Amino acid sequence: MNRYQDLIDRMDKWEIGRLIVDRSGVLKLQRKSDDEIVDIARNSNIEVLNGNKFEKHSYETLSTVTDDTGWPAYAGLYTRVK
Repeated sequence: MNRYQDLIDRMDKWEIGRLIVDRSGVLKLQRKSDDEIVDIARNSNIEVLNGNKFEKHSYETLSTVTDDTGWPAYAGLYTRVK
């Protein structure tokens, strides 16, 4: 993600970073600002970057959807949370 998008997201009060999905399906965010890993609340607004477009997803979708090999499909993506 480019630095301008990071700045815009922070100005709009988003927490930004990489999505982590742990083995029990709990979502976490590795914050870009300090690399701290924090839990994401179930009622949060969560958007992940797909190409150059943000997509809003539910907590349940992000924690359960897997790729063809069984790994969490959205893990590691640039994510913003409110």
